[in-house]
Amino acid sequence: MFKKLLAAVGVGGAEVETELHTPGVQPGGTVQGVIRLRGGGVAQDISRIALELVSRVEIESGGEEYDGYRGFHRWNVHGPFTLTANASDEFPFALPVPFETPITFYNGRHLPGMEIFVRTVVEIEGAVDAGDRDPLGIGALPAQHVILAALEQLGFPLHRADVEQGRLRGIRQELPFYQEIEFGRSHRFPRLNQLEVTFVARPDGMDVVLEGDKKSGWVREGRDVYDVLRVDYHALNNVDWVGMLHHRLETMSSGH
Repeated sequence: MFKKLLAAVGVGGAEVETELHTPGVQPGGTVQGVIRLRGGGVAQDISRIALELVSRVEIESGGEEYDGYRGFHRWNVHGPFTLTANASDEFPFALPVPFETPITFYNGRHLPGMEIFVRTVVEIEGAVDAGDRDPLGIGALPAQHVILAALEQLGFPLHRADVEQGRLRGIRQELPFYQEIEFGRSHRFPRLNQLEVTFVARPDGMDVVLEGDKKSGWVREGRDVYDVLRVDYHALNNVDWVGMLHHRLETMSSGH
């Protein structure tokens, strides 16, 4: 559906439509598509056409948390040029997706709480008009799938996911936020109330941050416990991930 843009003069604004030929992609992949512009009743000077990936993000400010939308990757498509009155033009694109992009799908299931979309940005004489917005599915990488499936085999039920603004301690990170995938309690690890998993993916491997909410005991109060796994994509099939994670989580739940 075409959406009207701002009119540079009082009448006859242009319209924009973006079509994604790749409605789903994995981190590190490329989204193919086309942007269509249709001129209105007057000519308009277009400074730039760009695309931006946007995620729903949980933001903390002043001690309060709220959900907002944050752009995290802008890609120039075309410009500057003049769109003449009543003219039509098409601009094919290939939008690269950063490896750290949060995933929205795993094992054919949408992760509750997740939302990623592509926003079309058209700059007209210095004004910015976001003319179109298209949802984008981000599927789990093979290494992410293996880790999530192993945790489910260990009895952790996958509940939901969110994206939090901020940096992870001791982790090399490019994006200004990170995703937390939340699991409920497993009967195999009764001292962990819940488990959160964060992936920070790169072209050759990824960091996996495990954060558990440890139950309180007779002497000690409940607290968070952490561990970090380094995953090499080339060695992915050489590791017993269920066994590895079982050992790591046992250590986390029993540590002092």
